[in-house]
Amino acid sequence: MGVRLQGPRLDYQGPGLISSGIPLGAVQVPPDGQPIVLLQDRQTIGGYPRIGALTPLAVARLAQCAPGQSLRLYTIGQEAARQQTLYWLQRLQQRL
Repeated sequence: MGVRLQGPRLDYQGPGLISSGIPLGAVQVPPDGQPIVLLQDRQTIGGYPRIGALTPLAVARLAQCAPGQSLRLYTIGQEAARQQTLYWLQRLQQRL
């Protein structure tokens, strides 16, 4: 369903949330403050605060990480994410 990350505690200080649809790669922060990145078999709705979402390429890379492996997440804009996805799709098509 997801990958639980370990690191400094994240505290949500906004208003209460209503359950809503969960996209692939959503990063939820449950009450314990340890984020969860939701993968292919995620639930369809949820009410934990979401602080962002990983790109499909980042989700694929995360799914290949070994338990305990360090990782670094960084911000990317929507257009850059789109260009990155198109680039990798073109590379995959060239190999077929």
